[in-house]
Amino acid sequence: MKLQLARIGKLKSFSLYFIASIVTAIIGLLVNPLMAIGLNHSDYAIIGYYSAYGSLLTPIISFSLQSYYARNYHLLDSINRKKLYNCLISVFLTLSVAAFVLFFGGYYVYHIKFVNSIPFTPYAILSFLPLFFSSFYNLYLLDLRMEDKARKYSVITVLNSLLGALLSILLVYVLRYGATGRLVALLIISVLFSLYSNAAKKVKFQWDWRMIKPALKFCFPIMLSGVLSFFFIGIDRPMLAKLDDNYMLGLYNVGIQISSYLAIFGTVLLQTFDPDLYKYTSLGQHRKVLLLVIGITVACALPNMLFMTMSKPLIGLLTAGRYVESSSFANILCIKNITTTFAYIMSGVLIGYGYSGYELINRVLGAICAFVIYQVLISNFGFYGAAWGQGVTWLAMGLISCCCLMIIRKRKNETEA
Repeated sequence: MKLQLARIGKLKSFSLYFIASIVTAIIGLLVNPLMAIGLNHSDYAIIGYYSAYGSLLTPIISFSLQSYYARNYHLLDSINRKKLYNCLISVFLTLSVAAFVLFFGGYYVYHIKFVNSIPFTPYAILSFLPLFFSSFYNLYLLDLRMEDKARKYSVITVLNSLLGALLSILLVYVLRYGATGRLVALLIISVLFSLYSNAAKKVKFQWDWRMIKPALKFCFPIMLSGVLSFFFIGIDRPMLAKLDDNYMLGLYNVGIQISSYLAIFGTVLLQTFDPDLYKYTSLGQHRKVLLLVIGITVACALPNMLFMTMSKPLIGLLTAGRYVESSSFANILCIKNITTTFAYIMSGVLIGYGYSGYELINRVLGAICAFVIYQVLISNFGFYGAAWGQGVTWLAMGLISCCCLMIIRKRKNETEA
């Protein structure tokens, strides 16, 4: 009876997460034609270029502390869990601020010396600041998922998307502020929801080195691996910017944006079953872990493959007929959605088993492969090579994770024998 109720509860949670993701996607789809009218190719090139650095800056700012919170959630009582939450927020308010300032200064020097086709002011600061505020919001969303508060999580994420869409329509479509309007809208929303997140959890500054030290130690290799993910999902656009073709870069970024709607299927599956993955790995239930990996990957592949069969008319509808050419990029990037989901769940398996150090080795090897793949494909095939590079690099990442796990298990069995 308890097992049946648990299954019903899990199905209900999945349904709520899925509905919220679908609603969020629908909001994006409805707004997309208006954004396509209000944004030109250069606007999309600017927004896409700076968004690429999110994969580099986000783990530096957050130090990937969400992973530690998820890993220890079921091991702590409610009092210590709350204390850990406060400590992690305190880290965001101190170390993260310093990290942001150092990153921004370093990027400014890089931009002045090496970037010609993309303007710096005001786009850099407008693009990077939301990443800092999102650290608070993302930790709060993780807490809701771990508590299995699917209804509240769904309402908040839909509201976030809706308000962001309305503000973007005002600034981009009505007032015609272009890329600046879109980035300002995202910044305002990130600030508002970070403030709400901290208020909802009644956060207070709390610094307990006994909790923070093991968190930093555990998350350091995960943070480094997160930084290395820039070579998988971010380095393509800085490389492409050097081709000095903002028209094609704009189309490429539209393809990324359209394919990202399909990536939601993988995201909601990972968000729904993340708690189960950490549970099964921590309890050593290997068969259930394997079934989760297979099931999530296959479930993600189906909608992406369906979209690829009808991408041109759909993209024409979604972009008011202005960016149909981006369909070729979107199709290739849908394959990337599948390989990314596979890679992320395998990364979660390594972390769940407590092998965060091997996750860093995994990312280093993957980053080297990614850099070589992008260099070769972009040099020979330009923008289309970059699109294929995304799918290939994430597939390589997932396979490297599998190899690491097999090696670890083999060594462990030999030691026990």
